[in-house]
Amino acid sequence: MAETLPEKSAIYLGPITDTSRWDNFKYRPDDFFICTPPKCGTTWTQAISAMLVFGSHDHGQQSSALSPWIDASFAPIDEYLAQIELQSNRRFIKTHTPLDGIPYHPECNYFVVLRDPRDAYFSGLNHRDNMNNQEMANQIFPNGADAFADWLKTERTPPRWDLVSLESITHFFKSYWQYRHLPNIHIFHYSDMQRDLPKVVKQMADALGLPFTDAEIKQFADAASFDVMKKNADQFAPESGTGMWKAESAFFATGKNQQWKNQLSEEELAAFDARLKALLPAEEAAWLLSGNG
Repeated sequence: MAETLPEKSAIYLGPITDTSRWDNFKYRPDDFFICTPPKCGTTWTQAISAMLVFGSHDHGQQSSALSPWIDASFAPIDEYLAQIELQSNRRFIKTHTPLDGIPYHPECNYFVVLRDPRDAYFSGLNHRDNMNNQEMANQIFPNGADAFADWLKTERTPPRWDLVSLESITHFFKSYWQYRHLPNIHIFHYSDMQRDLPKVVKQMADALGLPFTDAEIKQFADAASFDVMKKNADQFAPESGTGMWKAESAFFATGKNQQWKNQLSEEELAAFDARLKALLPAEEAAWLLSGNG
């Protein structure tokens, strides 16, 4: 019996996302997709990808500009498609959409990055507060005195998307996790990237069939460190120079794991554990929290 492969079968629609924007996208066999929930390592992975594609840690280009967010409605889709069609380099494309909402091509690679949802929550609050468009920010990220409780209990109503919640993260996770056995679905964890970034950079390079020496891999990992990216925020922050952010450098808050410690009460942590248990089997939940460490 033929193996079942992913297919674009669902619609996701929100203040930012519109998956119909993929309809006229023309893929190339060596394209690869950077697939993450918000605040789970998207910008980090884009920066690494640009270094791998151009074979240099100091290529000088704005990685997020090279890696358009096709299904985000910040600009007319024709502009995005024209921009990416002009690229002669190997293309890497960003999305925050689950796998059933984007095109799947067996020839292409998919880099999927996940993070402890509690860290993604606190990183999201910084992201929200640094956005100039506060109306949009509050449509996407939880806010107010009950923000954490709302983030825990909110359930998605299809085709609604973009509202960040624990359920939206686990839904995203499950859509890719079930296909992790496929040779072109590569799932990484933010914590593993922090523990040993050169190892993960090497795994990404190998997935793309790009041979680099250990010295080159280390050079890429050093250039993609949090401190270097924050220092060069004009190059690395997404949508840099467009007026999206109050400050580009503030996009890079701490980059740390376990930001939630000492910020959540015992009751809130217990509520998180109970909600996560309801959303995911124990083995999957354990991986989502800490990766392979």
